[in-house]
Amino acid sequence: MWRCPDRIAGLLWGGPGAIPAARLTRFYAENFKCLQSFTLEFDAFTLLVGPNGSGKTTVLEAIRCLTDLLAQRNTVDNLFPTTGLTRWDTRTEQLFELDVRFPQAGTGQELIAAGLYSYRLRVSHDRLREKNRIVEEKLTFEGRPLYLGRLDTNDLSPSGAPTFKAQLYRDNGSAGPQMLGDWLYSGIPKIPPRAENRLLQRFRRFFEHAVVLGINPDSVSAETRTEQPMISFNGSNFAGWLLHLLGAEGLACREAERSLVDGMLPELALFQLPPEGALKTAIGVFKAQGVEMKLRLDELSAGQRAMIILEHALAVARAWRSLIVIDEPANFLGLSEIQPLLHRIHDAAADGQLQAVITSHHPVSLDLYAEQAGRWLERTALGTTRCRRVSTRIESVSDSAIPLSELVARGWVQTPAPAGAAGN
Repeated sequence: MWRCPDRIAGLLWGGPGAIPAARLTRFYAENFKCLQSFTLEFDAFTLLVGPNGSGKTTVLEAIRCLTDLLAQRNTVDNLFPTTGLTRWDTRTEQLFELDVRFPQAGTGQELIAAGLYSYRLRVSHDRLREKNRIVEEKLTFEGRPLYLGRLDTNDLSPSGAPTFKAQLYRDNGSAGPQMLGDWLYSGIPKIPPRAENRLLQRFRRFFEHAVVLGINPDSVSAETRTEQPMISFNGSNFAGWLLHLLGAEGLACREAERSLVDGMLPELALFQLPPEGALKTAIGVFKAQGVEMKLRLDELSAGQRAMIILEHALAVARAWRSLIVIDEPANFLGLSEIQPLLHRIHDAAADGQLQAVITSHHPVSLDLYAEQAGRWLERTALGTTRCRRVSTRIESVSDSAIPLSELVARGWVQTPAPAGAAGN
């Protein structure tokens, strides 16, 4: 089985000695679709595998929703509708928890300590009216509170609705100001940056920069009217995101273009978005044998559009030293394109340039990474998702010469292998 060579953790895109990426270390969900008392722990590179319907995409959906809430891109009623409650659970509350570990950053007065953040979100639902609201939101750093927001049912507004109150805490642990909040929004991204809350702002920026993708090339438009600071889950607003990146992250865009030239699009010269009235259209400029051709983004194949988005997402995540989450990155790609992409994602994570979480059914993913970095998800008879490390799931056949992808294809990972199978 292929092994990534040992590397010195902490190398960054900009050169040795830079700070390694922060890391999402734990995710917990209660009463969210098929996730019931579900805990998932992450490494720098984590591969989620398992049968269809086992809950892999549900995990990514929950992470995406929490990311959008903490980045103030959407409200809790849109992100966690009542229809997302576990069907066989009669409780009306959902609970989510995230742990994120940061390395030390800065020097002198700008020093921000290394440590573990713990985030907790409780959402209450009214099943009959299909309404919901945040009842508790809490953020701590190394056990010390940074933010605590709660719904106060004893303090009613003039309209009779309970109020949402938040207590802020300074980096030194002392109590800061109190504020009134909105139970549909996370209060954390609403707090203005100050010298006394740099710990909280570091946590907020982690989720603002997290890239979460489940690309659908057919939804990708070549046209945009405005810049988009973050790409949508399905990639549909890539043109608007590219417009933003060309101004804000030009070096990352050049890196993405070089990777495309080295791989799928050897004739690519550059991407541009020339204006057409109020619209701007994403165009790829291709040059070969002295001839120049311009093609709109939506004139390229589905696989080309998917790879263009993936390369830009990977380059930007490296520049931001951020979390990148991808649902089935091998979809729409050719066999010769999948392995180099996965190697670069894995190596970037191993080098501390980013953290990567991907789901995959592809044999290349299973054979190269699942034994070391894989989490096997499966559903119980009652429908709840459970997770185990792949290395423990395949203990009975770990000495087999058969590739892991073939073991999965034969059903020997889901069920005990036939007697003597390990020696075949």
